[in-house]
Amino acid sequence: MSIFNAIRSAYEKGAQRNWDKVYWALDLHGTCIESTYEKHIYRWLTPDVKQALTELCSHGETHLILWSSVHPDEQPHIVSFFEREGIRIAGFNHNPFEESNAVSCFASKFYMSIIVDDKAGFDPVEWPKIPAFVETMRAAHPPCVPTFEMASA
Repeated sequence: MSIFNAIRSAYEKGAQRNWDKVYWALDLHGTCIESTYEKHIYRWLTPDVKQALTELCSHGETHLILWSSVHPDEQPHIVSFFEREGIRIAGFNHNPFEESNAVSCFASKFYMSIIVDDKAGFDPVEWPKIPAFVETMRAAHPPCVPTFEMASA
């Protein structure tokens, strides 16, 4: 499934079920940031990544969840990097909004709407096209929440 099919599916399903959230599971290395694997050194893979994530965060339904195998002591530094760049993060390797229930167990696999991971077939050259496609999906399948405006840094 291409990233655009995943986005379409998330917005269609959300509209059908009156859901107010779209959860994006974001891989880090090779997808959002360079694969330096150096502690506390983070650089955007391309400027398009930051631009796309900034635009996505302007929507109240967007919940970005970082998804990576970095050590737990590195996670708060990565979250701080994103937040200093104006990108709000909802969780790291877990979805704090969805709990296990009678149908689903999220103890070892958290709930997500969209997976953005180079290992799952995502090509980072798609980053610049994502915001416009999300706008198209939002127009066709309006989310159940008002637009969220981030405060200027």
